[in-house]
Amino acid sequence: MGRLTLITGGARSGKSSFAEELIAQRGQKIGYIATARPFDAEMEDRIAKHRLQRPSAWQTFETPTNPAQALLEHGNQFDALLLDCMTVMITNRILTHDIDWDQPSVDQLNQIETDILAQVSSLLAAASKSKADLVAVTNEVGYGIVPLAPLSRFFRDCAGRVNQRMAAAADDVFLVVSGIPMQVKGANQ
Repeated sequence: MGRLTLITGGARSGKSSFAEELIAQRGQKIGYIATARPFDAEMEDRIAKHRLQRPSAWQTFETPTNPAQALLEHGNQFDALLLDCMTVMITNRILTHDIDWDQPSVDQLNQIETDILAQVSSLLAAASKSKADLVAVTNEVGYGIVPLAPLSRFFRDCAGRVNQRMAAAADDVFLVVSGIPMQVKGANQ
């Protein structure tokens, strides 16, 4: 089983850059599990910038809703894989469910959260079977006010639960603040 590292922090905190630096030290054969979808011009630009900043030798797997499958299929072919990012995957899975976000029922929200947490369980199971290290990037979204909209509240709460599960399973956890990584769990803290 490879080493599981979780990297969290706010938007534009330097998480992805730190993750790329960290994973480059984990071996020669690196895989990149990308979860972003180009929904609009801004996302297309963001994805293009991410592609340019990572080495061309890294193999990319675009898996917006099922990173566990990519890890299962390719985990033993690499020294390490970088999953960027968990919160985008959460958004993608939420959006696969067709519900009225102005008035979601508790049952609907529970069903969606069950779906997302099942994907996290699948990801952790795949990581435990993989020889490759896995570095997963996520966003810390719970530092602000309680959002007004049901979708925003649900996303914040679900992301918090996913992050807790990932951090509990991780060997190492880093919090990146203003480009400065701080290890909050693991051997080097």
